[in-house]
Amino acid sequence: MPDTMSRPLAGPEEGPARFNRRRLIRVIAILVIGIVLVLAIWQEPLNAGG
Repeated sequence: MPDTMSRPLAGPEEGPARFNRRRLIRVIAILVIGIVLVLAIWQEPLNAGG
């Protein structure tokens, strides 16, 4: 009878994940930086006009 408490190994046999943690953090950081830059560019003409 197989041991039901053992978990299958999910290591090198699997291919690379499409969205791993490092790539997800990189994408989120790029999006946040892009949003901040767009907001800063949009805010500049408002301050210049006032």
